Amino acid sequence: MELWFDKTAFVLPALFNYGNSGGGILREDSYKTLDFSLFKQFQIGNHPLQFRAEVFNLTNTPSFNAPNTAIDTAAGGRVTSTASSPRQMQFALKYEF
Repeated sequence: MELWFDKTAFVLPALFNYGNSGGGILREDSYKTLDFSLFKQFQIGNHPLQFRAEVFNLTNTPSFNAPNTAIDTAAGGRVTSTASSPRQMQFALKYEF
């Protein structure tokens, strides 16, 4: 994302001084993910066989990391990475003997 916040709304404080903006005014995106799994168990003789289908981040929703807070650089206000992984699917067979 190019501009998570407007850099022109802030000014650099004097050297060796704190600024006057409040604490916690810049927040990152909330972490959202939906994991889903299906299990089906079959009997093969006296031994169970289980089929598993698992999906992580089913909706493939990105959760963005915090923006760069250095307002005196070109990268200020930019979000350059995500906190969540893209959708992942896995299938497995589990045989107990």
